[in-house]
Amino acid sequence: MKDFFEDTIKETSKFNDAGLSISRLNDSWILCKAFIRRGKFKAWKSELDLIWLELYPDIMRKEDSKDFIKRNRKFMIDIAKSKKRSELFFNTMARHEFLREVQDLAGKAGQYIDENADDFE
Repeated sequence: MKDFFEDTIKETSKFNDAGLSISRLNDSWILCKAFIRRGKFKAWKSELDLIWLELYPDIMRKEDSKDFIKRNRKFMIDIAKSKKRSELFFNTMARHEFLREVQDLAGKAGQYIDENADDFE
């Protein structure tokens, strides 16, 4: 009996973690939109930091992980150097778009259907 439960727990954990990660990301994106609407750009920036941390393990599995880390660091530096509110907004928006792209590449965003694929019904 012990082996059955150990195998089940490992299998369930694998799928639960992905689902929970997507749920956490969704919650963070919702908060980002609320912060943008309220003009709370520093809170928006902080929430993007949490999104980065959520996506980081997926990034590390990519061959070009160093490129993603460099790009993220550049966005963070640009945000930190922002002197005007409008500059902070546009720099934070650029990182927001970058993280959306990373989420998509990590397979934790929407799936797109290719109507020409063999399995399209």
